[in-house]
Amino acid sequence: MSDETIFALDIGTRSIIGVIMQETPKGLEILAAEQREHQNRAMIDGQIHDIDQVAKSISIIKDKLENKIGQTLKQAAVAAAGRALKTTRIKVSADIPEYREIHRDDILRLELQAVQEAQSRLANEEDKQTAESLNYHCVGYSVVYYELDGYKIGSLYSQKGRSMGVEVIATFLPRVVVDSLFAALQKAGLEMASLTLEPIAASSVVVPPSMRQLNIALVDIGAGTSDIAITDDGSIAGYGMVPVAGDEVTERISEVYLLDFNTAERIKRSLQDNSELGFTDVLGIEHTVSVKEIIDVVGESVQVLAKNISEKIIELNGKTPQAIICIGGGSLTPLLKDSLADNLGLTRQRVAVRGREAISEVFGTQELMGPEAVTPIGIAVTAYEHKGLGFAKVMVNERQIRLFEVNRGTVADALLAAGISMRKTQPRLGMALTLTVNGDLKIIKGGKGKPAVIRLNGEDVTIDVPVKHNDIIEFVEARNGENASGHIHDLVPHLFPLNISVNTQPFVINPVITMNGKPAAYHEELIDNARIVYYLPRTVAEVMEIAGYGDPEECYIYINERLVDSMTEVNDGDDITLESAVESEIIEEVVQEDDAAEPVDTVASSAELQPDFNKFTVVTVNNERVDIPGEEAILTDVLTRIDLQLRPPENGMRLELRVNGIPAEFTTPLKTGDNVSLEWK
Repeated sequence: MSDETIFALDIGTRSIIGVIMQETPKGLEILAAEQREHQNRAMIDGQIHDIDQVAKSISIIKDKLENKIGQTLKQAAVAAAGRALKTTRIKVSADIPEYREIHRDDILRLELQAVQEAQSRLANEEDKQTAESLNYHCVGYSVVYYELDGYKIGSLYSQKGRSMGVEVIATFLPRVVVDSLFAALQKAGLEMASLTLEPIAASSVVVPPSMRQLNIALVDIGAGTSDIAITDDGSIAGYGMVPVAGDEVTERISEVYLLDFNTAERIKRSLQDNSELGFTDVLGIEHTVSVKEIIDVVGESVQVLAKNISEKIIELNGKTPQAIICIGGGSLTPLLKDSLADNLGLTRQRVAVRGREAISEVFGTQELMGPEAVTPIGIAVTAYEHKGLGFAKVMVNERQIRLFEVNRGTVADALLAAGISMRKTQPRLGMALTLTVNGDLKIIKGGKGKPAVIRLNGEDVTIDVPVKHNDIIEFVEARNGENASGHIHDLVPHLFPLNISVNTQPFVINPVITMNGKPAAYHEELIDNARIVYYLPRTVAEVMEIAGYGDPEECYIYINERLVDSMTEVNDGDDITLESAVESEIIEEVVQEDDAAEPVDTVASSAELQPDFNKFTVVTVNNERVDIPGEEAILTDVLTRIDLQLRPPENGMRLELRVNGIPAEFTTPLKTGDNVSLEWK
């Protein structure tokens, strides 16, 4: 078959029509046409049910046409019923990782994610038991609007934000419709050259450009169904179908006159050209009946058909259209045209039956005439003008995919057709861990993961790269980032234990670490939302509690032989001596009674055993009075008696120490009246 020759097939419920069309200097010429009725109910309501039977009929038409034109036919243009088209509107949103700039890949991925969501919703609405988004081919989508952080925006490209969204209108064809057409053609030795929709094909030849701004209902009345397309403002604004058509009239004739279906169908087609008809019923009885009588018999069925079509037109259009154009073999049903006008409140001149004679730009063989010729000729013209849904065969992970080239024909479209979720093209960030450590918020981020690997014919590509027929795509889905994990030692610094002695007995004071209030060790795994507290016991009170001693307030406490109180800080290597206050008082009394002759020595011994807590070093620290027991105090003694953050508030800060305005050190001696300043700088 030459490049300029088009082979079109109109595969209908009752019959198949084949057309060979070629461009000539005069215009488009129909070189040959063939029509064949199905031998049994191979199709019901426009859907192929017996693929083998349909393929057999296609093969017979193909062979006859090849003999007529002397060429081998390898491809065919076909059409799907407009009623099969499904349209869904949906909105989706996605987080923008790390507040980064939005790229074109991100936008395309978001759009196709919406298309996949629409596929899933449509599948669920159609059949909740066997819902499967792959049951639908996407034949196109359009963006209604974008959103950035919840606000509508004209374009997402190069924007920054926390979330982005899109609303799309997506159009789908059920896979069973497309796949059954592919299968029937393949069995007949043909490939699909293009696919269109029947109402688009028909309107392209019977509704001239000058009429396309009008509000017109195009009604294709076939055998099993009547397909309706509404045109307005230069495009097809809606599709619909009613499950009644010419067969309703045929079945009425069959029922009344006791005829088999094929005989009744022949009688129905003969009503236009005869005054009476003869036939033999299934009992072998011959009849001769006037056409007027038969029309009266089918009148009620015609009224029902007209009423159903009219109601569907009003439902789709919202009002009575300006005109009705009827095509298809069923449009010749007696009384139907007038009944449609009456039901819709139109004058009878506004309802017209259009056939081959109305298609001025096409000429040639007269084998195909009447309203049933419109759709096959329209399919051929649509294919010639490249207005059909062309497609490419591509391999995705060693699986052949039929990719409809409606919008772009990109890698993303191929992945979509293969049922690969757009969510699998980008890694998901691993879940983070959020904790508090000594009251400070800490966040450990999850892993970033690994992006998907996408190769086109062996080369790494992005999802917006165009594809062509026979391309090979390899796809390895993205690997999500690992969830954050860690151990306590990742957040808590290593604290060295204190080695001390209490009353000459050695003790090791280890750091205290708790997680959610329970003791924890450095090697324990972190828990999300945990509260971690750690510290090294430093005061005498804390050390005595860990060492198992009683209330320090009941003792005199000495560190390295220097009298201190329970809030004094302990350092590594310190020797702590605890002396019971009660025991000291008893010793004092015994000494006073037994050694009255030496009052001076008794007083001296008593002073060594019991310190005079009336003696304090009184200083001012950051404008607040601080009393330090004893008269020999150093700057370090202040730290345990004031409310001062001992860790730097920020990195790089240091604690400035001053006594009476002069820089000091932790070991600087203090005396009553000194003014101490402590400040992080």
